[in-house]
Amino acid sequence: EATEQRKTENVEFTELMASDSAAKELLGFAKNRLNKFYNPKLYKPPAKRELSREDRITVNFGGTAPPTPAPGGIAGTGIAVLAEVSAHTHLKSSVAPPPPP
Repeated sequence: EATEQRKTENVEFTELMASDSAAKELLGFAKNRLNKFYNPKLYKPPAKRELSREDRITVNFGGTAPPTPAPGGIAGTGIAVLAEVSAHTHLKSSVAPPPPP
């Protein structure tokens, strides 16, 4: 019984830490974006993407570089998190609420 409780607590803790780190990362992006407008001295531009050998050849011959990949969401979670939230919300809505007191 204690092992099961520890496992569930560990899962909850891991999810909490992941969401906390995602929130911190998002706040960092927001702070940097605000610095770009309000305090340009503190703004840190994003790192330049290193082109592969094939892409450099294409660009040197007058072609265009391939588009950068879309961000995977907060901390790389992407759509999977939205699907989990949607499923959780759907589960909650399918259960009838208790009668009022």
